[in-house]
Amino acid sequence: MLTQRVYLSFVLCTFILFSCNNKKVKNTAGAVAATISDTVLVQPDAVIDLSGYSKAFTENVTQTFTAPPHKISVLTAKKGLRVTVNPAALQKEDGNAVDGKINVSIIELTTSEDLFKSNAATVSNGRLLASGGSYFIGMECNGQKLKIKEGKILNMEFPKLKNNEMELFYGNRNNEGSMNWLKAEQPLVFNTAQNFADYNPPYPDTAAWKPYYSKYHLYDSLNSKVIFNGKQITVKEMVDILQKKGIDKNIDSLYIDWRDTYYKGCFLGEHRYRTISWKKYRVISCEDLEAEKDSLAKERIIKIQHDIANKKYDEAWEKANEENSLTGRLQKYYSPSSVTKLGWINCDRFYDNQKNTEVPLELPITFNAPVIEYFIIYKSFNGMMSGKLGKEKTQQYILSKLPEGESITLIAFTKNNGQLFHCKEEFIIQKNKPVKLDFKNISAEEMNIIFGKNVRI
Repeated sequence: MLTQRVYLSFVLCTFILFSCNNKKVKNTAGAVAATISDTVLVQPDAVIDLSGYSKAFTENVTQTFTAPPHKISVLTAKKGLRVTVNPAALQKEDGNAVDGKINVSIIELTTSEDLFKSNAATVSNGRLLASGGSYFIGMECNGQKLKIKEGKILNMEFPKLKNNEMELFYGNRNNEGSMNWLKAEQPLVFNTAQNFADYNPPYPDTAAWKPYYSKYHLYDSLNSKVIFNGKQITVKEMVDILQKKGIDKNIDSLYIDWRDTYYKGCFLGEHRYRTISWKKYRVISCEDLEAEKDSLAKERIIKIQHDIANKKYDEAWEKANEENSLTGRLQKYYSPSSVTKLGWINCDRFYDNQKNTEVPLELPITFNAPVIEYFIIYKSFNGMMSGKLGKEKTQQYILSKLPEGESITLIAFTKNNGQLFHCKEEFIIQKNKPVKLDFKNISAEEMNIIFGKNVRI
């Protein structure tokens, strides 16, 4: 009998335990723990980990191109990066030659917000960098990654986002997803292309409208009245009399632009707005008319030559202005840079601030010494730092080696008693001035909105 009771108790405990494991159970803080099928996993007392959050953003902003395998091609990305794809300088990672079309992936990060969303901190072995643009260039052929051959280079032109002198850095992510930039020992020099800001064509008068001047009197019609031999007759009657006397005179018609008639004081009223040209008549000899035609023919030849020269200038001017101005996208470039590695490439300079300081952080008193994952976004330049922070031996949370006087946005995440918390603080870095962090509870859905749908925390 005792054995049966023990057996029944064991079965009952097993059933209760199985039932509990298949339900959502509220924790002591009142939050609902997520099941294994949810996108974001929250585990009580686990350290928060955002190492993979950038994947969704970078996938969304990746631009894809296709380059031919047997000739050099130049690709231009949306924000201005130019990549020269030379198949002869590339090989597969296993050492085999390129044997098909080249698929190129490009990411352009040009703002601090881009750097934050892609988790691309601007730090080189602990030193802060001011970014002039961060880029990812990846290439594949038939499903295999490509690399640049030993001793070979690819030419790339980087948009000039800042006026400061920049250098090339190559980026590497560690196992936790943090970015570190290593100097490539290569300065970037601005491409000083010819500036065509002022439009000065070689023959400016060619395209300009000129008033028509005539050494002959112009009549409105053949019936216009003239005084001839003391009598008032029409122009046609006068020319008939002259021709009968053997005098070389003829009536020639021509069309005058309405601006010419206005210029001469012959204001045509409302007709000039509806009539492109105005027909006029003149009395001229055949000899003068032939001479005028020869002169006009020579002028037309010269005008055609001038038009051709002006057209060439216009094409050069438009091209130069397209490359040296902002017209919807960045179009100023550094000089072609020789790149020896594919992957993450940064146009940076070391941030120069001799005054570094510490900033103590004040957390809610209800927090039980959690680990904080933080991001520092600089406002005066493209720069971002990230890291994890725990309590120091002094029982304080301290951000160290921050440039004094800079205005920043601090974004932080942490867990406490199984719940997720988030805060965003904007302040100016001041020596030993504490900053109070106003952490608020954040749901898994809200985290997905910030970081994408494939984040596991």
